Amino acid sequence: MKRFIIVCVMFFAWIQSVQAGGFQIGEMATRSTGMGSAFTAVSDDASAAWHNPAGAAFTTGSQIMVGGDLIIVPPVKYSSNAATKGVGGAPITATAKSKSKSILVPHGYYTFMDEGSSLGASISINAPFGLETEWPLATPFKTKNTFSRIQMLMINPSVIFKVNDHFSVAAGVDYAYLNNVDLNSSLQDVNGNGDGWGGNASIMYKTDAFSMGVTYRSSVKVNINGTARAKSTLASPFGATTSGANTSVTLPDQVNVGLAFKPNDAWLLSFDIDWTNWKKFDAININFTSAAYRASVSALQGAVGATVTGATNIPENWKATTAFRAGAEWAFAPNMRTRFGYVFDPTPINDANFSPAIPGNDRHIFSVGYSYDLSDQTSLDLAYAYVYFKNRHQTASPATPLGAPDTVKNGTYKAQVHIIAASLSYKL
Repeated sequence: MKRFIIVCVMFFAWIQSVQAGGFQIGEMATRSTGMGSAFTAVSDDASAAWHNPAGAAFTTGSQIMVGGDLIIVPPVKYSSNAATKGVGGAPITATAKSKSKSILVPHGYYTFMDEGSSLGASISINAPFGLETEWPLATPFKTKNTFSRIQMLMINPSVIFKVNDHFSVAAGVDYAYLNNVDLNSSLQDVNGNGDGWGGNASIMYKTDAFSMGVTYRSSVKVNINGTARAKSTLASPFGATTSGANTSVTLPDQVNVGLAFKPNDAWLLSFDIDWTNWKKFDAININFTSAAYRASVSALQGAVGATVTGATNIPENWKATTAFRAGAEWAFAPNMRTRFGYVFDPTPINDANFSPAIPGNDRHIFSVGYSYDLSDQTSLDLAYAYVYFKNRHQTASPATPLGAPDTVKNGTYKAQVHIIAASLSYKL
């Protein structure tokens, strides 16, 4: 098992993401991406292993899907506004751009349901959470954030039980491995990794023309251990002082409810409501094992007017969110289908605790997709999604008690993302 996990981690080692709904990536399979990922009540291909394993109960034999998303991230554009102020309340005028990214996020799914049997199984390997944001040192908020990253791998095996011709259930475990977790600023670099376990359960009710699905995933607490390095003084290089460091990140629990309807043989319509309990992401509290390091961090914090703690304690206080998804699939030829989708995904990030590490803007996603059957067993799926982020005009970042304000984070943030997806599916 350990060797298998190492191989998977190597395969997923370059996984990153951008500022999505929090740091969640909803586009986890090509066909579903073309339908706005409104797939909880569809789940009739191998990606059911992720979206709703209970849906695989209404398939027969083995299904395999491999593919990935190429996420093209133009620079996030930042400009100061009237609320951007430095130490002592002095106004700041600045503009900046984050580093552009081109990121590959692979996925792999497998389902098995023996004909005539009520038992089946599935496994998904993907990366539904991730983050990478990199800002230049010239930004006003450089002492708060310069580089943030979460790379991850999730493995989800499930057992499926078909109760009758219309109803099925499934349950499984979620293993999450967070690799290369970074939280860097101009004062210190922190890097670590860790893993954790959770669980999931799902149901599906299906008739010829209508289906309903529900999927629940528990939260996963990941304890992260790593290293930190800081400057001895503001003018010294990094690495002058080092320490062990530890923290934890809790991936939120989720409930996905979906409805799907086939008005005729050519059309499939689907709708999802996704609730994500981002309240679990309430703070990042990093503990340093070295007393000398804690003293060094205190000195650096005092030098920039921050609250002196000798630790890194970042309140997040995110709120739970509800995303809305809609999709359609049109079989316009015996071996070809096209798809359309729309998503509204609100940000969980409140105004007071906003951070440039995750420029949390409400997002709208518009997607299209195409499928071609290469044979009776093999299909090629393609999709494109445009992610429009509503401009965030941040003005509520407060001053800290010692007068070194978080108001340096105030400003206007503009972003957009392009997603190109492809996958190959095979039915045994």
